[in-house]
Amino acid sequence: MFKLQAKSLATKLIAVTGGTIALVLLASNTVLIQQSQDRVAGLVYSEANTEAKAIASDIATDIGQLASAARSMAGVIEQGHANAHFDRKEVVDIIKANAEKNDFALGSWFAEEPNAFDGKSRETGESLETGTFKDGSFNPYWTKRKDGSIALSTFESDYKAEWYALAANSGKGAMTQPYKESSTGEGFTMASIAFPVVSGGKRIGVTGVDVSLKTLSDKLSKLAPFGEGRVLLLSQTGKWLVAPNADLVMKPYEGVGEDIVKSALSTGKPGLVENVTFDELAAFDRVVYPFALPDINTSWIVLVDVPRAAINAPVQDQTFMMIIGGLIVLAAVLTGLYVAVRMFVQKPLAGLVRDVDALSGGTYTQPVTGQDRSDETGAVAKALEGFRHQLANTRTLEAEASRQRELTEAERSRSETERAESSALQREIVARLGDGLAQLSEGNLAFRLSGDFPGEYGKLKTDFNSAIASLEETIQTVNASVGNIGGGTSEISKGAADLSHRTEQQAASLEETAAALDQLTSQVNSSAENARVAAKSVETANEDASRSGEVVQKAIDAMHGIESSSREISNIIGVIDDIAFQTNLLALNAGVEAARAGEAGKGFAVVAQEVRELAQRSANAAKEIKTLINTSESQVRDGVSLVGRAGDALENIAHQVNQINDLIRQISSSASEQAVGLKEINAAVNQMDQVTQQNAAMVEETTAASMALNDEAQTLKSLVARFRSGSAVTASVQPVQQAARPQVQPQRAAYQPAHAASRPVPQVSGNTALAQDDWEEF
Repeated sequence: MFKLQAKSLATKLIAVTGGTIALVLLASNTVLIQQSQDRVAGLVYSEANTEAKAIASDIATDIGQLASAARSMAGVIEQGHANAHFDRKEVVDIIKANAEKNDFALGSWFAEEPNAFDGKSRETGESLETGTFKDGSFNPYWTKRKDGSIALSTFESDYKAEWYALAANSGKGAMTQPYKESSTGEGFTMASIAFPVVSGGKRIGVTGVDVSLKTLSDKLSKLAPFGEGRVLLLSQTGKWLVAPNADLVMKPYEGVGEDIVKSALSTGKPGLVENVTFDELAAFDRVVYPFALPDINTSWIVLVDVPRAAINAPVQDQTFMMIIGGLIVLAAVLTGLYVAVRMFVQKPLAGLVRDVDALSGGTYTQPVTGQDRSDETGAVAKALEGFRHQLANTRTLEAEASRQRELTEAERSRSETERAESSALQREIVARLGDGLAQLSEGNLAFRLSGDFPGEYGKLKTDFNSAIASLEETIQTVNASVGNIGGGTSEISKGAADLSHRTEQQAASLEETAAALDQLTSQVNSSAENARVAAKSVETANEDASRSGEVVQKAIDAMHGIESSSREISNIIGVIDDIAFQTNLLALNAGVEAARAGEAGKGFAVVAQEVRELAQRSANAAKEIKTLINTSESQVRDGVSLVGRAGDALENIAHQVNQINDLIRQISSSASEQAVGLKEINAAVNQMDQVTQQNAAMVEETTAASMALNDEAQTLKSLVARFRSGSAVTASVQPVQQAARPQVQPQRAAYQPAHAASRPVPQVSGNTALAQDDWEEF
């Protein structure tokens, strides 16, 4: 029986086919498992959201009942207080009923605004029965004890605390963050629901109920969704109300999913935290479901922990079944493939292998088997049959190939010899041309290529020598021109520098003169302006003095009016004194009549006594007012005398101010005339200064251009000096420079008188005129 070998084609075919099928099954099963897992996860998360929604609704209902009870309690207290039906004891009974009938209520309370409930907080002593604290504040508090009973206590007012300030400031119902109660000493963990109590448009306090978080935690801890899941609860600030362990209660949520929790609180949208572990337990996914508590402007978050096993268990069962089915399919396919390979591949290939072995052994007489087959094996057999006929002529073909190899070798040897000779000649020409270029790079223009250049290389020699000769002639001409340019620019630069220096000196002198005139003109203008300002100020002072006299006269008239009014007020005070005396007398008579009436007239006697005291106080006040008015009258007379004397002094000041005003006007007129003259002088000097500054700038530009041209000539000269030619170029440059230099000096000497004569001598009065010699020197 034919056996499969590890290196046979059939074995490889079966292995590749089996591997491919296995990969296809693995890929398809992986996709199906992933889709199944996603569907299962979607169903589980949907169920978890539904359960979280139901739990949130249950909690909202419980808290809503407490909020409704607190709101109703606030409404009852408001109506009773507005109609004056409730006192402190009745309000204590109302909040007691609210604490008894709610299972989640840890306590019920009322906190009074400062002295706002009945206005008696400052005079009422501590009383537990009426809910009065030791400072008189009406702050009753009913709380549940551990044994289920309720007890009444009072607490100190804290208007900045959250349980009071939230509802008081907003004017609406509110719920505090979780905290530990400290007034009763029990240390309960709770949150307060509060509503403001408003009576007659004025807030008289805040009432509310406290939610027991322990009761809520016990209720939620009994829930176990998906078998091993749990239900947790967060407050409106992200703190644990129902936590995985007791140590986390009232602490902020931290760790995995913190950002999702914050987003849910801010947006109100549910979220999902995946792959959460806690206390080294199995991993689970956490559904984050925010919900709003009715009527108290607060949102909490329900957390439902879904065990990963609730999702993975169904997927694992399906995965196991798919793996078993895949293995069965793979085994069936491999079996069918093995049978097909033996029948259609191994047996035909074995016959072809035997025929190939015979051909390799040199036996070409036996025909190849399997040529009658119509498949690929038959095609291979036919091809081997043709190959067998070709092998029969192998010796003849080998002899012909040997002869062709000998001819090819001879031709190759001849070509190699010709290439060697051509390469040697080319290297020699390149070396000689390289020497010429090296001499040219060093600036040697006298070098020429010599010797014979065979064949087509002769033109290269002629062109190189012609280029060197042309370049030598050009360099000699440029060198001579550079010498001439350098001498001329040097003379121009020297003359322009001297002219620039003298122009700068003249411009500086004019600038100093102009500055001095500017300063003098500014001072004269300032003096004139100050004189005008002083004149205007004196004129204003004169007008003010005149008006002050009128004001003083009006003040005197007002003083006389005050004196007259004081006398009239004294008369009125006398009348008031008489009325007080008559009232006191009537009160005394009423007291006597009340004493006669006995017990029935006690109240009237008290009123009479009060009226008598009021009349006595009125009489005393009238006397004090009359004394003050007399004193004021004396002071007003003194004021009238002083104001009169002040008016006389102001008239004298006004007369002197008029005299000063005339003098300052004369000074201002003289200073203005001086300023006009100085301005004209200053304008002339400034114009001369501007013209000189422009000339100096033009000369500086000419000097700079000459120096730049000289620098360029020197640079060009240094570049040309690098080249060496057959004739002595440098010897010819010096005579040219010497010949050019005498021509510059006469031109410069002739230019100076013409230049000096063309500029007029300015005629300026005072010390600002320039000397004739200075202009001629310029």
